[in-house]
Amino acid sequence: MRGRCRNRATVWMIVLTVSSVAVVSGALAKGEKGGELGFEFGAVLPDEDLSGEPGKLENVEPVFGIRGDYLFSPHWGWFTDASVTVFDTSTGAGDTTFYAARTGFELFHAPHWEDYQTFVTFGGGWLGVNQNSGSDFSRWFASLSAGQRFTIGPNQLIRWELRVDDTFTNDGLSGKNLTTAYALLGYTWGMPNRARDSDGDGVPDRKDDCPDTPRGAIVDSRGCPLDSDGDGVPDGIDQCPGTPAGWPVDSVGCPLDSDGDGVPDGIDQCRGTPAGWPVDSVGCPLDSDGDGVPDGIDECPDTPTFAHVDDRGCPIDSDGDGVYDGLDRCPQTPRGTPVDEHGCPIAKPLFEEERATLVLEGVYFQLNSAELTLNSEEILDGVAASLLAWSEVRVEIGGHTDSTGADAYNLQLSRRRAEAVRAYLIAKGVPAAQLEARGYGESNPIADNRSNAGRAKNRRVELRKL
Repeated sequence: MRGRCRNRATVWMIVLTVSSVAVVSGALAKGEKGGELGFEFGAVLPDEDLSGEPGKLENVEPVFGIRGDYLFSPHWGWFTDASVTVFDTSTGAGDTTFYAARTGFELFHAPHWEDYQTFVTFGGGWLGVNQNSGSDFSRWFASLSAGQRFTIGPNQLIRWELRVDDTFTNDGLSGKNLTTAYALLGYTWGMPNRARDSDGDGVPDRKDDCPDTPRGAIVDSRGCPLDSDGDGVPDGIDQCPGTPAGWPVDSVGCPLDSDGDGVPDGIDQCRGTPAGWPVDSVGCPLDSDGDGVPDGIDECPDTPTFAHVDDRGCPIDSDGDGVYDGLDRCPQTPRGTPVDEHGCPIAKPLFEEERATLVLEGVYFQLNSAELTLNSEEILDGVAASLLAWSEVRVEIGGHTDSTGADAYNLQLSRRRAEAVRAYLIAKGVPAAQLEARGYGESNPIADNRSNAGRAKNRRVELRKL
């Protein structure tokens, strides 16, 4: 009788094993990810109503089983398992074979899947009881368990589980309810999509060519980070994924702006611009008035073009005539002198309307020479300005001497001096056609040659309007 019961239990276990293997192997054969297959063993504490013994640890019996899983996602799966145990009863039934088959859902919590995974299972099943003496029976039951799984190698895990089954049909055993407790340890093979992935990029270590990819980076099929814009910061971490090629970026892939001028370093041609200075589209300081002083420090931003400025960007007017250096054509005009828009003295007419002759007071020459003195040149500068202002006036430059010396010598000397004045005025810009030089010697005195004062007046240069 006992042999017949054990044979029946063996047949049931074979059927359940083949069923589990078929389900899981079929999933694996189809290339579906997530299939597992394994075995388990442990201890079972039968219900007191079945064993006839109080529920104590010394009444624990060994149990053996197989199981298969299919994981739909990182958190959900479907399981099927079967187990068998044999124990003696004190109810007079003798050896009893207890076998159970279950199926249901598994719920996983995996904060660190590469190390371990916690799970809870809930489902239902069918149990059968064969007794050497007494009646055989079977029942449906509900099941709840919890445990953990640990990775020990590629596609290999070990697991422990604590489980309670409770029947909800009451065939046999005078309708008494049965509650059975299990403590199980198992080995599982499979789950190809759950191999160790140290860097968490979704590519198993055994296929990952870049096993140290930063968390959050998007990777290719080899597990290496993608970098769409080529800035060295992987996609997924890059907060500015459209950065132009070659631009320097920070740790999150956004363009650097070292000087804070709003122009990225990648196109900034003036990276050392001081903070707060206005810049153009390539990051260089603006100089709106073109005076060489950037707008950021220019205290006079509307300086006229070509005017000379100081280090604050303000125009310089060295002679104080109101016309800025750089625009002033006569930069050394004596202070107080009225000037025109070019900074040059405003010339007075050489000749009054009722006079056609002008003696150039203060124009002198070296003794017995046609070389002008310095004071004479200053006076002739004013004459040149007047002639330039009235270009329609033609003048004769007449040279005169006193009566000292020979007439012929005085005539020659006066002509040379007139020519010297003409040459000086031409050098100052007066057109040559506007000037005519002539020497008169001592022939036209304007004072008495018998006195020193008279002779001094006779040594003169006159301008006569032609």
